[in-house]
Amino acid sequence: MVKATLNLAVSRIFRQNQILVLHGPVLVGKRILAEQIAKQLRKKILILNLSKSMDRRRIIHPDLFFSAHTKELIFIESIDCMPSILVDIKGFTSKFKSQPKFILSTNFRFQTTFRFFQVPKKFILQEVFPCSLLSLKFNKSEIIWQHWLKGGFPGFLSAPSNRVMANRAERILDKIISADSVPLVGHQLDKHSIRHCLELIAQLNGNILNFQVLARAMGISGPTVLRYIRFLEASFIIRLLPALPGESKKRLAKAPKIYIRDAGILHHLLGIQSLRALSKSACQAGSWEGYVIEEIAKVLPEKFQMYYYRTQHAAEIQLVITKNEKLSAGNEKPTIAILIQTGSIPMINRALRNCLSDLPSRKNYIVQANYQAEPGKEPANVIADSLPANCYYISLANLLQKLSLLR
Repeated sequence: MVKATLNLAVSRIFRQNQILVLHGPVLVGKRILAEQIAKQLRKKILILNLSKSMDRRRIIHPDLFFSAHTKELIFIESIDCMPSILVDIKGFTSKFKSQPKFILSTNFRFQTTFRFFQVPKKFILQEVFPCSLLSLKFNKSEIIWQHWLKGGFPGFLSAPSNRVMANRAERILDKIISADSVPLVGHQLDKHSIRHCLELIAQLNGNILNFQVLARAMGISGPTVLRYIRFLEASFIIRLLPALPGESKKRLAKAPKIYIRDAGILHHLLGIQSLRALSKSACQAGSWEGYVIEEIAKVLPEKFQMYYYRTQHAAEIQLVITKNEKLSAGNEKPTIAILIQTGSIPMINRALRNCLSDLPSRKNYIVQANYQAEPGKEPANVIADSLPANCYYISLANLLQKLSLLR
């Protein structure tokens, strides 16, 4: 069972009659989380799945139905199958003082699915992630490697064999591919093309997105590829990491980088079933980079944003974290710069030093796949004086703990 991270004061939310909206990938455990919340509030939970016609018929008259269940916690799944329910809930909560507690869920990004719906302040959006490294006993390096290899979806880490793991990954992919894409992109996308696009993205994991390369490989036009990318991003299966905005004298990369969000899904698409095969794969660096970025995204507070920084000479800082200070676009100030590396010998060359000097970040960290020492302690083959100012080696587990405390 996955314990999804929910950094919210649940009792305070429902005391103020706010509506919690859980959006996240398929089969990530949103229903389990809703049941845990109901248990915490000591309320009986009523579950409705709007993808089923039987449940849709039960709420033909929403006001009457909600009025009959004011003492229960109503959990409504797949709200994208019946978008009008949001308007009904909004109207009901504004008219009646005695009302039930609502938890809504969708398998797609809420802002993309309901882009024409003005979200009121009563709607609290919360993304539900797969199991994070912080929720595991990461004091043993073997746990980290298994989590990197198998991913965080429910049942991935506990899979007794590679065949069971593959079946569980295929079940998730089938549900994503077979989903209705019309509400998201305005067209029904071909299932085989979605799978083909995912397999190509897995090969390009960690690289800058080039629509023309994908279009030529799939034999379709650039605008059509854009629809597939938008659908997969809204399904929480891929992440587009934007380039750091702002003015600079140097020529910088501006296109986003693309990642498969869950490492287990990525390795399944690449046919990697063991750590030994992963260590010999040409995709190891991109896989580790995407894994670190995704784990950071799970613990990073909402007011922080993630970017990457890359010059025309391919000198790159894989992750730059900025804080939202209500500044205009293009004026974000970097707070933390993170170098993500996989080699046994650290790479601190002149180009990387220049990149770090370009960014006014307060803290700089280097995260290596084989580094599990205490924070601030350099590997044995690195001289402390060779590190740039405010730059420290740190294990992934310790970095996640630090970032989770940011305010």
